[in-house]
Amino acid sequence: MYLLHHLLADTASKAPQRTAVAFKDQRLNYADLDESSSRLSGWLQHQGVGKGDRIGIMLNKSPESIVSVFGILKAGAIYVPLDPLAPGGRLSSIISHCGIELIVASPENLAKMLLDQGDGHILKTALLTGSGSLPPKAAGFAAGISCIGWQAALADNPGGRCQVELSDAAPAYILHTSGSTGMPKGVVISHLNALTFVKMATEFFKINENDRMANHAPLHFDLSIFDIFCAVQTGAALILVPEYLSAFPIRLAEFIDKEQVTVWNSVASVLTKLTDQGALERLRFASLRLVHFSGDIMPVKYVRTLKQCMPKAEVYHIYGQTEANSSLYFKIPETILDDAWKIPIGRPFPNFDVFALDDDGKVITTPEEEGELLVLSATVALGYWNNGEKTREQFTSDPRNPSAHARVYKTGDLVRLNGEGEFIFAGRKDHMVKSKGFRVELDEIEIVLNSHPKIRQAAVVAVPDDLAGNRIIAYISLTGGSAVTSRELLELCSQHLPKYMVPELIRYRQTLPITSNDKVNRKALVQEFIAEQPG
Repeated sequence: MYLLHHLLADTASKAPQRTAVAFKDQRLNYADLDESSSRLSGWLQHQGVGKGDRIGIMLNKSPESIVSVFGILKAGAIYVPLDPLAPGGRLSSIISHCGIELIVASPENLAKMLLDQGDGHILKTALLTGSGSLPPKAAGFAAGISCIGWQAALADNPGGRCQVELSDAAPAYILHTSGSTGMPKGVVISHLNALTFVKMATEFFKINENDRMANHAPLHFDLSIFDIFCAVQTGAALILVPEYLSAFPIRLAEFIDKEQVTVWNSVASVLTKLTDQGALERLRFASLRLVHFSGDIMPVKYVRTLKQCMPKAEVYHIYGQTEANSSLYFKIPETILDDAWKIPIGRPFPNFDVFALDDDGKVITTPEEEGELLVLSATVALGYWNNGEKTREQFTSDPRNPSAHARVYKTGDLVRLNGEGEFIFAGRKDHMVKSKGFRVELDEIEIVLNSHPKIRQAAVVAVPDDLAGNRIIAYISLTGGSAVTSRELLELCSQHLPKYMVPELIRYRQTLPITSNDKVNRKALVQEFIAEQPG
């Protein structure tokens, strides 16, 4: 049975000395990556890790993060990447929900989580990179956790290269997305799900051993799957992009040029900021041949500038969801004239069956019709971890042919067709939006705000923005005679939500506007905010 980590074994046997991972002044060739991940796999098995166990990874960009991915997969376990910037309570909730007892982390990241959350965890073992030990101030919160240093664990190499037999239907990783109930949802992806996408994308985009693929996305974001596994399948070099560079567009542009990146893959907001503030005209980008943006649709004026400054690169908008991976693509044409033109989310990749149903359950076929987008493919996830109700709601039989037993994913995205047969994004059925490339359930933010005893009602809206995709704004109505500062409410959000979900602004109103059916009129709030902006 062919599995994700077999990609590494095959490439390491064919091109052992080729660069696999590059980060700052560190380099791992494919032989190193294969050897180190096998040592980690052996150590994990010696710790009792087996098939289907969930192992957390809470690491910043580093060669160790890539070694961890493959070491966990080789042990037959499931890797669960955790956002080091997320609040400790949120991380502990994920750890408890997934039953994670062993985590690979930097001492700083684990210390931050423990200090944020205190004793609320079920961890038994922590494999620590770097110094291999926790800072003294966090040690008191680590009672019951066996902390082991990375170098010592890999040097011992207990268990050697024991092979674990798995079906390709076995889960490989769990990625968490925003949830409308106030808890993140864990999307379970199998080896087959991921391999189907990786092999298709590698062929479609002609990824090859000469490519230098930038990895900008963190491990907990699904864009990392394309970067890591397409590189390993072909023997390309994976160039890890230091996190801090995103805050400095000029330095990020210089990094892309200096590192001779050939393939760039990121959310649209990063490229928009890069184009707007990166002074791209100074550089040549002679090696860059392929640029992907996803998460949001990039404003046309920035796409035009991007293509002018990166003339050798083919530029694609990629559409997809964590639950089904990337399913649609649109290649940006050479000539873009109209800034008001709406970039399509595109047409299906090979072997993807993507269609939309109207309210009557009929497949839309003309530009005038609008419907919900559904995806049928071997990439469609197994479901949500320990959430059978939500899984049954979103993953269903093909409504066009229920007896075929094919599983489709209901995206919740509303679309229509253009005259070329390409899908155009038309909105959402729920309150989920994209901000800075991340999925954000506005309901989840409202749940946190409404937990404050002085809030009568909270409504969170998304206001369209060129750079971020959407700005998150919260409108608050307080109980009679109450007072609470914006700083207090933003701190409350920061304690429970990742940074990208914390509202940018808090606005106060005596009452919130309502529709004729007594629901909060969010459209009115968005229009009110836009009308208040200068210019």
